[in-house]
Amino acid sequence: MDFGKSFSYIFDDPDWFSKLWKPVLCGLIPFIGGFVLQGYLMNVTKNVVNGQPRPLYHMDFGDELSLGFKWFLVQLVYSIPLILITVIFSLIIPVTMGMFDPDANPANIAFSLLGQLGISMISFILSAVLMFVFPVVSANVAVKGTFASGFEFKEMFEMVKRHFSAWLLVLAGQLVASFIAPLGFLFFMIGVIVSAAYAGLMTAHLAGQAYRESRMPYTPPPNYYPPI
Repeated sequence: MDFGKSFSYIFDDPDWFSKLWKPVLCGLIPFIGGFVLQGYLMNVTKNVVNGQPRPLYHMDFGDELSLGFKWFLVQLVYSIPLILITVIFSLIIPVTMGMFDPDANPANIAFSLLGQLGISMISFILSAVLMFVFPVVSANVAVKGTFASGFEFKEMFEMVKRHFSAWLLVLAGQLVASFIAPLGFLFFMIGVIVSAAYAGLMTAHLAGQAYRESRMPYTPPPNYYPPI
């Protein structure tokens, strides 16, 4: 794993600006723009996995949109337990225990508050787990390009077990990216998009490195997308 390369590889490509301005600006498009940018990031991951020395490429709107939407659906499925737990403990239990009733039993209110505290802790733990798991799943979906590849649990578990330290570095990269992404607020909206895109590209490269090392020896599939 080359952690530093994830910061610099963008500018090692002399055509980086012509390759990136379209996906970055697509991030400004409401709703679908996020799918397009995410699809581009995933294809960058795929290029890293396939050993492309310059993983940036000229985007194709339709392909990026399709891949990004598949990833959105995969994330939605993974997030269902967290969504259900949050709804149950944040809304249903307080209502049934009479938390919003001025005449409610203090014991019920206390129980409801404890329940909400507990769900906050559970939500935090689940969110942390998803933060670690999502790059693994995203890389697998990026390489194989299918919705079903997001749920190849045995194969993905074996990859993580084979090179756990590599995926920990991806997690560390995500944490660094979480500090980089908000810096764009200093330069208003376009700055936010640029800094968030840079953070995403950094994480995409790390995920590609980790996936490649976890699958070594790895043979790229024929006619992989996208070419440079």
